[in-house]
Amino acid sequence: MSVILLTPNLSGADGISTVARLVTRACEDVTVLALHEADRTTFDEVDVEGSGGRSSHFVTAATRWAVSADRPATVIVNHLHLAPVALAFAARGASLLTIVHGVEAWKPLTWLQRVALDRSERIVAVSAYSRDRFRVANPHFAQRHIDVCHLGLEPIVTSQGPAEWVPSALIVGRMARDERYKGHDLLIDIWRDVAADVPGAVLRVVGDGDDRPRLEQKAATMNLGNHIEFLGRISDERLAHEYQRCTAVVMPSRGEGFGLVFIEAMRAARGCIGGHGSASEIIVDGDTGFVVDPENEADLRQTVVRMLRDRTGTAAMGIRGRARFLQHFTEDHFRSRLHALLPRAAYATASEAVSKAHGV
Repeated sequence: MSVILLTPNLSGADGISTVARLVTRACEDVTVLALHEADRTTFDEVDVEGSGGRSSHFVTAATRWAVSADRPATVIVNHLHLAPVALAFAARGASLLTIVHGVEAWKPLTWLQRVALDRSERIVAVSAYSRDRFRVANPHFAQRHIDVCHLGLEPIVTSQGPAEWVPSALIVGRMARDERYKGHDLLIDIWRDVAADVPGAVLRVVGDGDDRPRLEQKAATMNLGNHIEFLGRISDERLAHEYQRCTAVVMPSRGEGFGLVFIEAMRAARGCIGGHGSASEIIVDGDTGFVVDPENEADLRQTVVRMLRDRTGTAAMGIRGRARFLQHFTEDHFRSRLHALLPRAAYATASEAVSKAHGV
């Protein structure tokens, strides 16, 4: 049985693209139809039929694949907005698995999206938090079983040594006008007080987006130029270095569907601060980091100060976080969780891929 992945992107730096790559590596016989990729491309040895951002082209390509398929397929839908396109495959006998990520799922579905999810053999959320918010927004699915499949990352070798001597926090994420829930404003608002309590404390900001100029201007207006560094979009190698040099990773987000940043931090043996929500499923509060109420500015400031001041305790949290990452959040863990949700034939194909990768 072949696997067809419908996804907005595959090569991007965003979380949706990361999930798409995880899926392609978990399944051997996989075809990728990607809305925003170039017309035809290859990524990580996977053939991709892209649509260059043209929705009509994407629908046409998906319909063509559905009609021409000579055997049943498993179709994995990697974004709710693409779910209606999968109905062409369902009409040809395909099994549908639809992934629920974050904010896009926390609002009422369109009629066609609801039909597509009703036809899905499985609905899979990346966190229990996202599943619950999806059900609140869509009572039609309140009694429907929805599986939870936490994400994972490759367990790259990383130093577990101490951070640089400068006390510093790191936030990684897009700075977009429609994603201000990630917490950049909150950190800028508290940073003057943080720097007063922890002399020399630096906040490093990784990422880009249409809201970055406003945030940079806000930091400059508050005379925080020496305390907040905007690094922009950086390479994977540079990002790994930033994780290693920081004291702690902080993202007091109000709306993460999962929070890949936290498992990236744990992989690098760095303690984390996250907001109530999906972060609670990743961070063990008080053990590998802290989970705070983003609405409580004083609590956030005190927690940041605590982690930056107690360098030994924060480093110990990071080491425990690395152990938790290796126990629950590696790519192999994700692959096993996904295999358990795929139809048996697709699971067998994916298992063969794992066996080959390990020389079995």
